[in-house]
Amino acid sequence: MITLKQLKEEILTYDIINFVDETGKHIECVEVTLADRIIDVYMDTKEVNIGILARKILEEGLYEM
Repeated sequence: MITLKQLKEEILTYDIINFVDETGKHIECVEVTLADRIIDVYMDTKEVNIGILARKILEEGLYEM
């Protein structure tokens, strides 16, 4: 299992993505680029930083080895 500190160090970049889907629903997500994968994190994009992203990824189980 990866630790919060290790995950923070693995995050290379992140991009905030806001769009409206085909049903008209507004979608907010952050595309996180790691050394070996890309993870989409659906969250409020008003306040985003590496610490918040890493915690959210671990809480939701989005990072699995």
